[in-house]
Amino acid sequence: MNVFNSYSRISNIFYFCDVNRVCLILIFLSSSFLTSYAQDEAIDSTVATTVSDTAAAMASDTVKAEFDEIDMEAEKFYNSGIAKYQSGALSGALEDFTKAIEVKPAFEKAYRNRGAVRSDLKNYIGAIADFDQAIKLKPDSTTAYFSRGQANYALDKLEDAILDYNGAISVNAQDSKAYYYRGGIKFQLKDYQGAKADFTACIKVDPKNANAYNDRGSAKKMLEDDKGAAADYGKAVQMNPQLALAYNNLGSIKKKMGDHTGAILEYSLALKIKPDYVLAYNNRGSAKYDAEDYKGAITDFTEAIKLDSKYAYAYNNRAAAKCKLEDYKGVVTDASMAIKLDPKYGYAYLNRGIAKEMLRDPKGACADWQKAAELGINTGKTYLSDCD
Repeated sequence: MNVFNSYSRISNIFYFCDVNRVCLILIFLSSSFLTSYAQDEAIDSTVATTVSDTAAAMASDTVKAEFDEIDMEAEKFYNSGIAKYQSGALSGALEDFTKAIEVKPAFEKAYRNRGAVRSDLKNYIGAIADFDQAIKLKPDSTTAYFSRGQANYALDKLEDAILDYNGAISVNAQDSKAYYYRGGIKFQLKDYQGAKADFTACIKVDPKNANAYNDRGSAKKMLEDDKGAAADYGKAVQMNPQLALAYNNLGSIKKKMGDHTGAILEYSLALKIKPDYVLAYNNRGSAKYDAEDYKGAITDFTEAIKLDSKYAYAYNNRAAAKCKLEDYKGVVTDASMAIKLDPKYGYAYLNRGIAKEMLRDPKGACADWQKAAELGINTGKTYLSDCD
């Protein structure tokens, strides 16, 4: 099960157009947490999983050679808890693990798996307490360190999560998941070099991890290594042809390199795999915009809006495309919606001001440019020089 939907970053492109019919392009990089364990994708889940990544360990934890060490009653409750967890009966599993601990207070696996169940129930504080006890009883428990890292991540305790992944790696230097998750957090903290190093370490241990290639590509992209990013995204889709996020990211790199036809193809492949991929519609629309297919761009931005009616950037992008087609009333409508969704969206004010000027509403145009300037848009300040 995935934890981050992608620590990759997807180009979420938006525009503003000026009265001289010249469109100035800006790139907005939006987090999309990884498709595997960041988005995302595209990240788009940012909530750490809990039990899911320890499920395999739990399945193998059913008491084996340790039967002689464990009181028969504790063993009974423990194995019952495993069975209930595997059937999805989390409350029952929690109760059984607790009973096993009551019978045998030093039962490390019961603490660890009760912590996993508590994490799955989003009781992360209780889960951390259990993982603390598990580590106290067994300091070399890679799973306990890793699972505590997941719980700390869910509580947004990123530095603590990194320390836990460090602990997992110190116990087992071949723990690819710990490298991967630590890389994801470093990416989130904008330590792109550190993220790149961790994703590389993950790949060294797990050479077929398509998500690690995808996310290393994103780290390289943030480090301005576009060719390296393209190579990693290409490797990701080679290893997993169903990884829509990687196609989207590859499209963004091709677009940045000026290959709009190639970008449109990659976005289309992403949409074939994931028809409800909002960012891919937005990004394909932006590639069509750059290719001067404004009607096609409007169609894609409209699809993005249908899928996410609160997607302010798609409204603003559609406004820019309408501006190219001289549909200034349409620009005002879409830019106004973008502003309604995001009152601090400076470029939407700028665009609406441009459209108002073209509609012979100079007072309204100046008011919008004033607002854009207040929000830090330098072009708004430039346009204000034409106002009284």
